[in-house]
Amino acid sequence: MQLKEKLAESTKQELLELARSFELRRCSGLKKDLLIDRIATYFCSEEIVRSRLACLTKEEMNLYRKACISPTAVSINEVGNGIQLYLYRLGYFEDPTDDFCVFEDVANVFRSIDDESFRKENVQKGWMMKCLHFFIGYYGIAPVEVIYEMFNQRVKCTLAEMIELVEEMGIDITESFILSMDELGMQDWPKDTPLYSDNVLLLHIPLLENDELDYLLTQQMDKEFFIPSRIIIDEISRNHYEVSELAYKKLEVFLIKKMGINYEQAVTWCLQVWASSYEGNTPTDILKRMTEADISFDSDKVVNEFVGVLMNAYNNTRIKENRGHKPDELSNQLFKGGMPTIVPGSSNAAALLKEAGPQLEAMGFPIDINGGAETIQTSFYPNGLNGNSVKEDRKVYPNDPCPCGSGKKYKKCCGKFK
Repeated sequence: MQLKEKLAESTKQELLELARSFELRRCSGLKKDLLIDRIATYFCSEEIVRSRLACLTKEEMNLYRKACISPTAVSINEVGNGIQLYLYRLGYFEDPTDDFCVFEDVANVFRSIDDESFRKENVQKGWMMKCLHFFIGYYGIAPVEVIYEMFNQRVKCTLAEMIELVEEMGIDITESFILSMDELGMQDWPKDTPLYSDNVLLLHIPLLENDELDYLLTQQMDKEFFIPSRIIIDEISRNHYEVSELAYKKLEVFLIKKMGINYEQAVTWCLQVWASSYEGNTPTDILKRMTEADISFDSDKVVNEFVGVLMNAYNNTRIKENRGHKPDELSNQLFKGGMPTIVPGSSNAAALLKEAGPQLEAMGFPIDINGGAETIQTSFYPNGLNGNSVKEDRKVYPNDPCPCGSGKKYKKCCGKFK
């Protein structure tokens, strides 16, 4: 299939939005077929094909090369790579096989530029994309010195050369700005804090677009940046969770051996656990999903064992609010100065803590049931909407659904303005 054929499946409005994203001017008055020609001509130029393909990770490039030869079946470990290639508009999933295919006209341009110079560029920019995947997922904002510490593990260059490389890649690929402390209004930021940079900062654009930067900085506070190894950067970029983490290895083995789940399903559940913990949900979220998926446990003993393994995985998930650290890693640091106070993040967690409070306190853990909760006034109608409203004070925790009805968590909606 040619790129033009795929573009023809889009509406004119979708094509105009695509043209705007490519910064193509004077497109609104074009008929649909001329608009398609304009976009395809631009996209299939050597400059654009090179700029996009050079930023593919090693795994994405391997899949693209295979698909240039023939339609390629995508394994569970390659799904993320295929989706990224699709989002870059470099190919599509064939119906009904779901094999990944490349656009013939784009592939022809690729063959003409695929020389030693391109491959060297791809090694550098592909590795930078993996570092940026970690940056976006677990920092959001960071000094370029921190990115350099990751990047320099595989590609040796100066800090200035790395900054130039990021600027070459384009904002539409990196989804990030390079800004000075002054440009971000941080000129008075203390020099002894982890976020301070003698050079510039890298900022994930959606944090500004979604007005989440202040909330994130409040959560991260003075936590140090976790600098991942090459192995961890590779794993999280490729699998979207840390496969080598012992807690997740144990979870995978438990799902396969104790619950009879096949490997592909076990990996999928590990990913769901990582995502659930990353989003600030409690283990009950996963138990509910398993019930909805008709996954049952043979006995109460198996349930109890699973909850222990699940809790261990939750405590060993890297999260953005911790600048990439796992809760267990930060807890170990806190233990040096005494036991940390346990504070719930949601109403469900508060209920669980209230029930387990006596046992935890006996173990030396102080409990603050209402820590982090906001007391707000809400109204409800016990006799229906036509009856009188009754007002009452209610505690809302950071991970509870926002009472305004937005569907977001309270901490990411009304709560972040508190």
